[in-house]
Amino acid sequence: MSSPIGYQKLVKEGTLTFAWHKVIVILIAIISLTRGEDYYEILGINKTANQDDIRRAFKKLAVVYHPDKNSDDPNAHDKFVKLTTAYETLKDTDLRHKYDLYGEDGLNKSHKKQTYHSWSYYQNSFIYDDDKYVINLNKNDYYESVINSHSSWFVNFYSPMCSHCHHLAPTWKEVAKLLDGVVKIAAVNCEYNWQLCHQVGIRAYPTLLYFQKHREHYRGEKTQEAIIRFVLDRLNIHIRELNELHFKEYLSGKSVKKTPVLIFICDDQQNCFTSDERIKVAAIFDKLIDVTMFICKNDRCHDKISYNTNAVYLPIYNKSSWEPIFLDGIFDINTLIEKLLDQLPDPQELSDNDFKVKKMKSDVTWVICFYIGDIENLQDLNLQMKKFSPSGIELGKINCGKNGQFCSKLGVTRYPIWGILKPGGAFEFHHGNNLNNDIIKFMQISMKTTNVWALSTEEALSILQRSNGDEVWFLDWFTPWCPPCIEFLSELRKASLEFEASIVRFGTIDCTAHNTLCQQNNIQFYPTAMLINGSSTYQFTLSKTAESVIYFINEKRNPSVIELTTKNFRQKLGKKKNNIIWIVDYFAPWCGPCQRLAPEWSAVARSLNILSFVNIASVNCEAEASLCTSQGVRSYPDIRMYPLGSEGLNTVALYNGQRDSLSMLTWITTFFPKKISNLNFSDFQKLLDSKHNLIIYFSLPNCHHCQKLQPEFAIAAQLLDKVKFGRIDCSFYIQKCEQHIKQSIQVQYVSFPTLILYNSKEKKQNKHKRVEIVARTTQKIKDEILKIINSHTKHDEL
Repeated sequence: MSSPIGYQKLVKEGTLTFAWHKVIVILIAIISLTRGEDYYEILGINKTANQDDIRRAFKKLAVVYHPDKNSDDPNAHDKFVKLTTAYETLKDTDLRHKYDLYGEDGLNKSHKKQTYHSWSYYQNSFIYDDDKYVINLNKNDYYESVINSHSSWFVNFYSPMCSHCHHLAPTWKEVAKLLDGVVKIAAVNCEYNWQLCHQVGIRAYPTLLYFQKHREHYRGEKTQEAIIRFVLDRLNIHIRELNELHFKEYLSGKSVKKTPVLIFICDDQQNCFTSDERIKVAAIFDKLIDVTMFICKNDRCHDKISYNTNAVYLPIYNKSSWEPIFLDGIFDINTLIEKLLDQLPDPQELSDNDFKVKKMKSDVTWVICFYIGDIENLQDLNLQMKKFSPSGIELGKINCGKNGQFCSKLGVTRYPIWGILKPGGAFEFHHGNNLNNDIIKFMQISMKTTNVWALSTEEALSILQRSNGDEVWFLDWFTPWCPPCIEFLSELRKASLEFEASIVRFGTIDCTAHNTLCQQNNIQFYPTAMLINGSSTYQFTLSKTAESVIYFINEKRNPSVIELTTKNFRQKLGKKKNNIIWIVDYFAPWCGPCQRLAPEWSAVARSLNILSFVNIASVNCEAEASLCTSQGVRSYPDIRMYPLGSEGLNTVALYNGQRDSLSMLTWITTFFPKKISNLNFSDFQKLLDSKHNLIIYFSLPNCHHCQKLQPEFAIAAQLLDKVKFGRIDCSFYIQKCEQHIKQSIQVQYVSFPTLILYNSKEKKQNKHKRVEIVARTTQKIKDEILKIINSHTKHDEL
């Protein structure tokens, strides 16, 4: 069965009713389950579906086609296995990516599950997916929107298998509705986000965590009243009470200068909105409206205040036309909130020229809606945007019916779509659902990442043709329908926070909007990323994480690993002298273990670059296939050492250990010239009677910190010829070690490893001066030793 394009067109044009939409989705799924094998068709979704869409589609179908509900159908089991297989594949980002590239043949067949849960499980497992007010969070949402947010969040970590979670759900949904705009109420399904829940430390369900500057565990009663009280008590909102003089000044308008003011009118019996309701209003309109209150102490507190005036709204003062707005006869807090939202300015209508001017000169953030047709259809969304818009954020809208050429050039492919224009000129589109909470999450993240730019074809061509001066760009080619692309966009934003735009800029190119440009540059897979620096282009082949992007950029800007090619290999290694060590990583960019090794290999290089006789290098065997073949490289990564004492390529040592920097450094240092003596206590005592400066490393073999210090100590030994280095394995002399360390550096408790410097230049009673070295890296160990020795040398000379 082909993709239901005609159906999608009807839905897009809005000519299908919601009821018919549901019927057609189910009909498509029936046909697909019977005849088709395409996983998207089986679920009745298209390739642009996100994780929420996939879950919702599966839930609808699971409760209809479960074998428990179709006992008269002999094929019910097989059909449902097809359905669960499609769901399990598409909900997993990695499996979905493989399926999109290679179809079923690209999947490991063992992942297909032949068992499934009961019918009631599917009916009840997606507790909050369809709720309007509860925000569903995944891993990226949690770290970007919650942990790095200035807003208050209340997050429910739950499992669909937990009866207490189901019991709490109606209360949690009602709390979310009542506190809409006050704090953000969210939920994390720990069955589908088990890694996140494990990282956060969730050990029981439901676990409720409140975030406001720091994390607080809610341990109160699971009732609506108790939860709301907990939140309101933590908002730290104080509503000023005006005296009569200030009240009259406000009503004249002259005190309303930068922010509109809302005054709750109460009588002397406090008969007005409740304290909690006033706090909610103040929280919703924080930084938008200054919320105060005034208590009338007589029947007529002002000529214009009637007995049923509950509040007065005062716009920003304008000499030409200004009037207070008396909110009479409003007794419901939600009605009051709607009236206040109406008073806030609507998004400003912008032209293409307005956009260009603001892009060049704007020093504030603009949230812009690109639409076509009747903007009134977006009224609910506009109201939600107003709630979010604190001081310094402007709202705008661009009618692409009137500015079609500009919208097309910018890359607008659907309507409505929201974008962020950031201070400095960077601009980004929101590629998720046009749901209020999804857009708000995007806005919060994108506002902070002012160094991420959605590029037009012209801007991208300028970068690719190197006509943009000295700018360095990291480019990400993607499509919005590709889930790994959307995940990588999130990682890209994190990475961008580590670099100033003067160092490197981050550009994204939507290959759906700029298809010709992507074809011309031979972009075949999504996402594809590259670093462009002057005339050089470096393909990004590492794992799609922020850490890998940061490592990749830093490594290309200031390489710690020497890149060997056919041109320089013979010159550098073929003529290697016997007093030089070369350690080479032969790799392939597409190799997963090679990608994971890359940052570890760079860490090895940075640790060893302090030694002039050690060279850390790599060979890209995809680009240098003949070179790798000539060296007999048959698998990747292949780590080889060309050690001291050998010339050219005559002697090779192969590394077969763990591929972390500590393990590799430990192995490499065993090939260094011997500068560390392994001592017993008898040898140690003889050295103490000598005139040498000594540094002794007291360790235990199974101590992780000792293992971590060992290569750093070994590298430092190569740098200090005037100091003798020794190591004592204290597992053989534990009591002697502890007694000696306590007496030498005057400590009550001994920990391992311990480094002690015995300074021969400053003796007391014919004994070395003993100082503990607390440094734990090569450079700091060296610096600390030299500082102590040199200070005493200068003292003696004086």
